[in-house]
Amino acid sequence: MTSSDSSRPLKIAVSGIPRGYQFPRADGTWLQESHRKQILDISPRIQLAEIPAHQVNEIEGVEVLLAEGGNRTNYPGELDKKDYEAFFTPSLKWVQICSAGFSDNITQSIVDGLVTLTNASGLHTVPIAESVLAAMLDHAKNFEQRRIDQRGRDWRRLDNDELYGRTVLIIGLGNIGKAVARLCKAFEMTVIGTKRRVESVANVDGVFASNELTDHLPAADYIVVAAPHTPQTECLLDDEAFAAMKSSAYLVNVGRGQVIEESALIAALQEQRIAGAYLDAFEREPLDDKHVLWTMDGVFIVPHDSHSSPCIGDRMVNIFCDNLRRYVAGERLLNICDPQRGY
Repeated sequence: MTSSDSSRPLKIAVSGIPRGYQFPRADGTWLQESHRKQILDISPRIQLAEIPAHQVNEIEGVEVLLAEGGNRTNYPGELDKKDYEAFFTPSLKWVQICSAGFSDNITQSIVDGLVTLTNASGLHTVPIAESVLAAMLDHAKNFEQRRIDQRGRDWRRLDNDELYGRTVLIIGLGNIGKAVARLCKAFEMTVIGTKRRVESVANVDGVFASNELTDHLPAADYIVVAAPHTPQTECLLDDEAFAAMKSSAYLVNVGRGQVIEESALIAALQEQRIAGAYLDAFEREPLDDKHVLWTMDGVFIVPHDSHSSPCIGDRMVNIFCDNLRRYVAGERLLNICDPQRGY
């Protein structure tokens, strides 16, 4: 993938505020001056335009799009599906999205190979991995009950647990899964997990294919979902999987809601067949305010923002600029999305 004519201007549009970005402007734009300079310094041909998600116009001639949104569920500041697809004019050649998941960003132009789609793999690795460990520690150390006791001025002892020596099973040993494994090893945990290609992974004691999941679930004290939504991962955690878990197991989902069969999860929680869950992703988002999960004991609801960090903007621009240099030079882009495989 390369800019087709090295003599003409290269028009780049930036539209949609990255989810979790902490410094957006009121007009719907987000690039800082340092970000603009970083992009413009790559080539004198670059013409950079910031287009607020709610004011998509003047898109003719856009060759490269840095976008947030285009999903079935869009949040404030993000492109909705219609406006995202409006950018797909004959001039568009490359779309860089601000997330790792991309199932909703596939268009016919991408399927036909007319437009290349790249994701932001690794963008949220650090904050999400930290959130996973925070969730595990919150559970092991009974922090929720500690806060309840403090509000009630109740001075009492609790029976807490340790992460040391416990087993964590990570579903999806990609960037986030590997980062979680590294942090878990700092607590001297046993780490096992699934990977599409079964091979040795640093800080992981055992790697296996997802079709062997139920064989390993009984050993897990913590199950961390860090997998994307693909045909192979849809409803991977179903009734059979929950039946294989120990009653003291704690579930952490920072992947996609569709990886878990929600009815099976609810039943396991209601029947106390697992100890609880930290849930950052759901089948439908936002979660309906009447949904049973809001009020269930042992459930920690997070509105799909475990990745929240003041570093998102800088990291996103770094990822984009690494690829933009390649694009200008005519080199193969990084993190090209395969619409058939889903990753």
